[in-house]
Amino acid sequence: MGWRRRAAVLALGMCLLGASGALAAPQAEEAGVTLRRFALVVGSSEGGAGRDRLRYAGSDALAVSRVLGELGGVAPVDQVLLLEADRAALVAALGRMKALVDATAADHARRELVLYYSGHSDADGLLPRGERLPYEDLRRLLGEVSVDVRIAILDSCGSGALTRSKGGLKRPAFLTDASSQVRGHAYLASSSADEVAQESDTLGASFFTHFLVSGLRGAADGNADGRVTLHEAYQFAFHETLARTERSQGGPQHAAYDIQLAGSGDVVLTDLRGSGARLSVAEDVDGRLFVRNWGNQLVAELQKLAGRRVALGLEPGRYHVTLERPLQRFEAELSVSGRDGGLLRAVDFVPVTLTRTASRGGKGTEAPLVATTVEEDVPRVALNVSLVPPLSTSSLWGGRGLNHVALGALAVRSSQLRGVGLSGGVGWVDGTFEGLQLSGLANVAGGESRGVQLAFGANLAFADSKGLQAAGLVNVAHGSFTGLQMGVTANRADGLMSGMQAAIGINVAQRLSGVQLGLFNMADDATGVQVGLVNVGGVMHGLQLGMLNIADDVTVPIGILSIVKRGRLVVELAADDISPVSMGLKYGNQRVYVLVTAGLSPWAHSYRLVTMVGMGMHLPLGAEERYSLDADIAYGGWSPHMFGSGPSNSLYRLRAVMAWELKRRFALFAGPMLHYYRAPQEDEDRGISWMPQFEVGSARMRNRMWPGLVVGVRI
Repeated sequence: MGWRRRAAVLALGMCLLGASGALAAPQAEEAGVTLRRFALVVGSSEGGAGRDRLRYAGSDALAVSRVLGELGGVAPVDQVLLLEADRAALVAALGRMKALVDATAADHARRELVLYYSGHSDADGLLPRGERLPYEDLRRLLGEVSVDVRIAILDSCGSGALTRSKGGLKRPAFLTDASSQVRGHAYLASSSADEVAQESDTLGASFFTHFLVSGLRGAADGNADGRVTLHEAYQFAFHETLARTERSQGGPQHAAYDIQLAGSGDVVLTDLRGSGARLSVAEDVDGRLFVRNWGNQLVAELQKLAGRRVALGLEPGRYHVTLERPLQRFEAELSVSGRDGGLLRAVDFVPVTLTRTASRGGKGTEAPLVATTVEEDVPRVALNVSLVPPLSTSSLWGGRGLNHVALGALAVRSSQLRGVGLSGGVGWVDGTFEGLQLSGLANVAGGESRGVQLAFGANLAFADSKGLQAAGLVNVAHGSFTGLQMGVTANRADGLMSGMQAAIGINVAQRLSGVQLGLFNMADDATGVQVGLVNVGGVMHGLQLGMLNIADDVTVPIGILSIVKRGRLVVELAADDISPVSMGLKYGNQRVYVLVTAGLSPWAHSYRLVTMVGMGMHLPLGAEERYSLDADIAYGGWSPHMFGSGPSNSLYRLRAVMAWELKRRFALFAGPMLHYYRAPQEDEDRGISWMPQFEVGSARMRNRMWPGLVVGVRI
């Protein structure tokens, strides 16, 4: 249970760090104020009787000490590192920090204190070596240090009790309001008052400290300005810790905080701009990165997004980097120098094959997956000629190989393919495929696919893909797909579909960013366009154009029937210069609607049936939305009979109406209209309206235009 007692201390230390967080050099230059930052870093593994010894309290403290010294503006003379301290040693160290700060000249410099504690605690206080230091005493001792800002970071169990007693709550990440003029304190805790703070043997650290240090080294630099603020560091550590502990034995771990800082701007914790040893990760790298030093110590971890450049401040040396994607793993090695730094690009990674091995000594045990590099275990066979996979040139080198050209009569199989694969039957690649696959029956890529897959039958990619899939039957991408999928029967992308899906049959995408064109289109979350007979979507940011549109919400639905879960459905009873009695139906989303109306026109010797269809926009006015403006355009015609055909004519209508909602779902509306009537001379009917009409047509066609007015009620 001892490893669960580490959270309480992190909240107090973070407040000290946030206070000192306005990093000395950059913010001092911008505000014309010099900064001096002090740090007390404590690691204590023992928690007393009944509590397990923590494995990584000391290494966590060393990691924080290093990042504050390298990138946090803390000089060696202004930092105290305390390992395996008891209560007396911790109190004495706080007294030493007070004396150190008092000895500095008050030359208009802002002074900041960062306290980091990794160890045991409970709801009442810290427990260094099992000796309690109540939170009230800790606050008092911190308050005696005459600095402008105090930031305390407590990585221990139940440390959220410290923030709760000062009014803090467990909530989503939020840290702002600090600057060169900042005053006050910030308390950050790695877990809430009733949660455990967890260590990880895989990380070799506690979850929260690991991600906090990764964020301070640059992983949290969301705006890529070379500086990591208190806001960015906490956001990164909060979300990464929660994500990695949601399914852990200790349960989800939520960081907590209590911030009482006054000022403007944002507190800078680390500055990478002055660091010469910087590892830059290029925009084309996409996936989860694990950076280890040459001693196999994990020094940084982050989710790298494509299109974003990330810089990490590291010590000079040689590093091993692992890139993970769904069902894929890549590795790279590079040196980071203090002079030129290092640049990591996508081409620097070598694919790793996951090989299932047998477990010794037992039956029925599941064989583990072991990562082996393609360079070591898969031979390079430039040309692979195959009848079926056992009868191939690659079989001379163990059965599979890394091919540039793969030719098969019935089937051809490669571990990796970087070039051209041609097969009369099935083309199969276990791992990464780059280039062209052309098969008479099917193409399969077991890993990532980059290039063109052409098949008369089906194309299948198990991981993320980029390029073109064209098949006579079905295209399937189990990961994300970027490019064009063209299938006669169906296209499917289980991840994000960025580009276009075109099929005579059905298109399916979990998420869509682009265009779906087919008889049936389906996407859970979409940004773009769906064009088909039936379109189905979750939240659709864009256009649905079809006979039937179904969505939770959609920006623009255009169809005979659009069913929008979060939309509007209203009925209007109205009177105008053409039809003294008419009924209309409006349906669509909250802003865009389709309008269908039918009315009777009695101005001539017989009643005419006037039908129109159109679309428009609904604009609420005012904070309470009791008033609104609807503008729409419609097209239709009239018939002298209730049923059956009538003379050839066309009627266009433009109107703008103001509505006043008297009660919920009951409103009065009125507004002007403009009509345009077009009919052959032999079918002309001037009795369609009693308003004065103006001729605008030719001798053959009788085109007329006139204004009108509509009033009615909306239900």
